[in-house]
Amino acid sequence: VPSAQAGEFAADSLWNAGVAAYEAGAWEEAAEAWSGIEEAGLVSRELYYNLGNAFYKSGDIAHSILNYERALKIDPSYSDARYNLELASSMTQDNIDVVPDFFLTRWMRSLCWLMPSTAWAVIGLVLLACALASFLLLLLGGSAPVRRGAFAAALVSLLLSLSCLGLSFWQRADYAAEDSAIITRAVSTVKSSPSDSTAKDLFVLHEGTKVTVIDELGSWLNIELSDGRQGWISSSDLEII
Repeated sequence: VPSAQAGEFAADSLWNAGVAAYEAGAWEEAAEAWSGIEEAGLVSRELYYNLGNAFYKSGDIAHSILNYERALKIDPSYSDARYNLELASSMTQDNIDVVPDFFLTRWMRSLCWLMPSTAWAVIGLVLLACALASFLLLLLGGSAPVRRGAFAAALVSLLLSLSCLGLSFWQRADYAAEDSAIITRAVSTVKSSPSDSTAKDLFVLHEGTKVTVIDELGSWLNIELSDGRQGWISSSDLEII
C-alpha cells in the first residue's frame, strides 16, 4: 500500500508539473512530465488527450496523432480527442485514399463507438436480467395474453442483450489489438522485403501516417495502408498505438 500511495503521489506531482508547464507555454516540458505518468503505467484517456495537445502545440504532429489515437482506443466515444485527431491528421503530408468499408460494417462500428465498452456491458446485463424476469413471468403467467407478452419481452430483451454484449466485446477486442501504428520518423522508405541491402524501394511515407501491422520479422514489420498497398518497414520508424 505505501508503494502504491507513493506512485500515486509521484503521478500527481508529474501531472501538476505538466499542467504548470502547459499553461506557461512550455509544451515540450509538459509532454515530458505527462510521459512520465505513462511510463509508470498510469494511463487514461485524459492523459493521452493532454499528451496529444502538448505534442501538437510543440509541432510534433506524429506523436500528437499517436496519443489522440491512444485516447480513442481507450474510449472511442471521446469526441474531443476525435476532433483533435482529425485536425492533426489534416496536417500530415501523405494523402492516402481510403478503401471504404461495407456500409453495414461502418454503421456497426459507429454504433459500437457511441459508448465505452463498460456502458455497453452494463446495458447488456440489465437487458439480460429483464429477459430472465420475462421468462419467469412466462412460466408463471396464467392467461394466454400475459404469456404471449412475456414471451415477446423475453425474446426482444435477450436479442438486445446479446447485441449490447457483442458490441462491448468488439470494442474490447479493438482495444486489445496491437495492429495499428503511426509513422514517427520524418521520412520512412517502405521496402519490398525485410532487408536494407537487397530489397526494392516501394514508396515513401512521412510522419503521422497511420498503418496496419500485418506481420513481423526481426526488426522489420510488414505494414498495409488504407489504400491496400503493402511493404516492409523498420520497426524503429513507427510506434504501435
